[in-house]
Amino acid sequence: MGRSLRGQYSGVVRYTYDLVRALAPQLGDRLTVFLTRASDGLDDLRVRRIRAPFPTPNEYARALWEQTIVPLQVARLAPQVYHSPNYILPLGLRCPTVVTVHDLAFLDRSVHRLRSHLYLSVLTRLAIQKATRIICVSAYTRDRLVERFPQARGRTRVVGEGVDERFRRAPPDAIDRFRRRHGIDRPYVLFVGTMEPRKNLARLIRAFGRAVDSTGSPHTLVIAGGLGWKNADVQAARRMSAVAERIQVLGYLPDDELPAALSGADLFAYPSLAEGFGLPPLEAMACGTPVLTSNVTSLPAVVGDAALMVDPLDETAIVAGLASLMVDGETRQRLAEAGPRRAARFRWPVVAQETLAVYAEAAG
Repeated sequence: MGRSLRGQYSGVVRYTYDLVRALAPQLGDRLTVFLTRASDGLDDLRVRRIRAPFPTPNEYARALWEQTIVPLQVARLAPQVYHSPNYILPLGLRCPTVVTVHDLAFLDRSVHRLRSHLYLSVLTRLAIQKATRIICVSAYTRDRLVERFPQARGRTRVVGEGVDERFRRAPPDAIDRFRRRHGIDRPYVLFVGTMEPRKNLARLIRAFGRAVDSTGSPHTLVIAGGLGWKNADVQAARRMSAVAERIQVLGYLPDDELPAALSGADLFAYPSLAEGFGLPPLEAMACGTPVLTSNVTSLPAVVGDAALMVDPLDETAIVAGLASLMVDGETRQRLAEAGPRRAARFRWPVVAQETLAVYAEAAG
């Protein structure tokens, strides 16, 4: 099910896109992808596509399509297994099923709009009950899942995410073009992610100001990513910052700009409060950029010892981490060398093989 392949490619959308592209060489036209009418970026792949017969502009229209039309289409195809990479399964399916659960944020009202919280809470619970196998993108997510839903124990499998091959050190001319395009004329600290509460951006902005004050660093903080919700505290932190003129918000960056954006940064800061996996730090590491990230949830297992980790709730710890990487060239060099080695352990061809193994289990 490729219903999430629309709009801006981040998070679950990126996971779905990269997984389909990794599975396509293995399965070819044996792989059928159910899609909305939005652009999906799969035109160059030899896969079968089935599109929604009517527009699906919101969760409710997508749910109507997924729960009524898709089961009928799947029944005609008689597949060996149906995989939803995005939490929710059509409940009328009669074939073996796999669902990917990225995290349990759907249970937390504070990180979703009410309608999304209700929609995800009800349908994801039902998907967990129905699924033949459940893919969790990290051991952290698996452990939380079976603690909250004990009936899922024995049906869960951990299959991580991968770093696409395009994330590697960009050439100097590509970095220069990125800088000129966005008017970045200082060394910069980069954050990439949706502007929403769990990304901890307000605390990062305050910590950046304090780090600049304590070190005299010339850096700019560059924030790239789409607008989420509840970001009034982020806007307030930026307005109140003593270095507000050195905080630059770019908005959503298209995929083809990301390697240059990451490669040009002196460091990548990602003090997220909670992640089911945490792909952005790995993508930065693959580009040879030193990473500052959180020491909680899934992130320690993802970045290993190739990043500097801090308590995301401790603003002073974030300040110290930023200050260290802003001025300590030796530490930056060590992490720049360790990052690509760590990121190389997470590749989509490997993820595809592990996912196919789960399909084989589900299909019996």
